[in-house]
Amino acid sequence: MTRIHPITIKGPGPAPYRILLPLYSDGFDFSLIAISDDEGKTWQPSRPLVSLGGVQPSLVQKTDGTVVAYMRYNGPPPNRVMKSESVDGGLTWSRVEHTDLPNPGSSLEVIRLNNGDWLMVGNDTEKGRHSLAALISDDEGQTWKWKRHLEWERLSPEAGNFSYPSVIQMTDGSVGVTYSYGRPGQGSAIKWTRFDPEWIKEGCCDCSCQSG
Repeated sequence: MTRIHPITIKGPGPAPYRILLPLYSDGFDFSLIAISDDEGKTWQPSRPLVSLGGVQPSLVQKTDGTVVAYMRYNGPPPNRVMKSESVDGGLTWSRVEHTDLPNPGSSLEVIRLNNGDWLMVGNDTEKGRHSLAALISDDEGQTWKWKRHLEWERLSPEAGNFSYPSVIQMTDGSVGVTYSYGRPGQGSAIKWTRFDPEWIKEGCCDCSCQSG
């Protein structure tokens, strides 16, 4: 299945660009990348990203060309975002490993902003989807120095369910995020929010804090 936006990177040989489309299997709990070098006319699969529950990969590219996949984690504790890297344009991938970022078994998305910073949106807990946060890294994912919450039910985790973010940067530089929004007795909906990335940096300079 698909879940996260595809990305385009510089293509090999005469191809002007390569499309990388993240795919995953819930039944088998693994991921792979569909690759096209001819504008989507034909596709080839990457080698699989195999782990105990790493699915729904979100792709972002470093300045040196390395493609990084961040994944939801459906496996046993510790509940952390999973990560793998490809140095050959998405064909093969490094061993999938845990990061230090909490993940309760819920989807996330990472994009590269126009200024080179990376933006991640996801649930920043080990259990529950009552907290949805936006994080920024200015060193290509080595550290995530800034965090601010889009949703946070601090006192009553059962009072909200916020998940499946989809993230884009607008032409004016602002960030748009849609996500599932649900509250007990009120049903559920798709919520849209828009903010300047600097708003995140104004909130907190320590990813371990619980800034609003």
